[in-house]
Amino acid sequence: MFAPEYWGTAERFSKLYQHSYAFRGAEQRAVSGVCAHFDKAITLRSLAEKLAPNLDLDEAEFAEKGFTPAANSRELSAVVEAVILELYAVVDCTAQVLKAAYPSVRGFKKSVRGLFSDFEKFGEGFPESLKDALRAVTWYDELRFLRDELTHLTPGACHRDRDRRIVSYMHPGIMRGDRALILDDIFAWVDAAIANVNGFTGLVFAHLNTTLKPTPVQQICGVFAFRIFMRAVNPTEPLTFNSGTCISHQWFELPENPSCPFAPDCGAYARRGQQP
Repeated sequence: MFAPEYWGTAERFSKLYQHSYAFRGAEQRAVSGVCAHFDKAITLRSLAEKLAPNLDLDEAEFAEKGFTPAANSRELSAVVEAVILELYAVVDCTAQVLKAAYPSVRGFKKSVRGLFSDFEKFGEGFPESLKDALRAVTWYDELRFLRDELTHLTPGACHRDRDRRIVSYMHPGIMRGDRALILDDIFAWVDAAIANVNGFTGLVFAHLNTTLKPTPVQQICGVFAFRIFMRAVNPTEPLTFNSGTCISHQWFELPENPSCPFAPDCGAYARRGQQP
């Protein structure tokens, strides 16, 4: 379970911030929510791709009966829309974490929209690197617009071009000017949105990770033979599988207990008894 080589910047922060920030309940949920909502978005994106071939069933039904309720189109549309809502939730949680990390910055209110529209007006104490990350964002307004519209609407419709096999998305309840919303290649749009949100959160939490204190944090290495094995690591250091110091050796070295299967090759076990 301890695999820091595979952690993104947000996951690293979520595992190591506990002794650096005194976040309360809702703020702690916002930290975990960044990764949780992003994981949901990726999972739903994968599900949408699995559902896309079912659009052929709607087309076949229409060809046979001259009518179709387009149930498969609605299912795919609902999943795609859920991806959009989850991505906005990632941004929302990220904004909450920033507010919790910088509670005293003048002009920084508890508003996601305010973060993106007013950050240039923030008082002293809000880092320039975070302002640079916000300056680079060009996609927020569209994501917010779709999130606001989709929250209370029924699903839109998806259609796959017979020749190009590209799936488009439209929603008659969302207007852009005098036309209903149409996204010509919904999977390309979603993938771009995922990349944009991932890039933004990566920059934000890369900065927040530089603010962590060197106070050791306990981490679960894994669960073996129904027992939890743990180590302590320094949040300010580069982390690998061999980082930190083992804190479970005191009991698993006893002859009546199962030993850690990784102990012979683990750097943390080699440093047992030392400070991380």
